[in-house]
Amino acid sequence: MDMNTLILKVHAIIALLSVVIYLIRGVWMLTNNPAVTGKAALASASLSMLILLGTGLWLAFVTTAHGVDNFVIIKAVGLIVYVVLGVIALKPGLSKAAAVILWLAGAATFAYTFLYAKNLAPAIL
Repeated sequence: MDMNTLILKVHAIIALLSVVIYLIRGVWMLTNNPAVTGKAALASASLSMLILLGTGLWLAFVTTAHGVDNFVIIKAVGLIVYVVLGVIALKPGLSKAAAVILWLAGAATFAYTFLYAKNLAPAIL
């Protein structure tokens, strides 16, 4: 297995792990579980996002002969929106209704970005 294939597999696994962590933290937010803002939850979410971004950048810039194109831009914007919505939604002090709307919007953003990467959703940018 070459390095790029390995990085692609790591990227896919981390993307799955990231969304699982996001969904678990969202359920904790809905049930008022204090673990949602615990050190372990925050560290695992941050680490998964960092690895996801790093492997995504590797795939975008090292394996692409064309440089940055619409595919890379849409995936990068999707990741940024997903992270920002998650940070805001899972922060304490936000009303439950606003937190749920933002959390669902973050999940929808992740789903769109994933489907776009699999060529199952059209470009919206």
